[in-house]
Amino acid sequence: MHCDAHLLQGSATRRAASKLGPDTFCVHCFHSLGATRNASQMAKVTAQHQCPEKLQAMQPATPPPYN
Repeated sequence: MHCDAHLLQGSATRRAASKLGPDTFCVHCFHSLGATRNASQMAKVTAQHQCPEKLQAMQPATPPPYN
């Protein structure tokens, strides 16, 4: 009986779930990276995402000049 009272007591003090923002997408491959809570978490998730399109975008557009 004591366990049931504890469960009932805990259910009255529920915490609200934290809000998640809109889904984060990779700007290079348009892959969904999931919902994030704030801008810093969104920046971290996008920095950790590796895709071929992102790696290709980081390459120089033209080769360096040969002397």
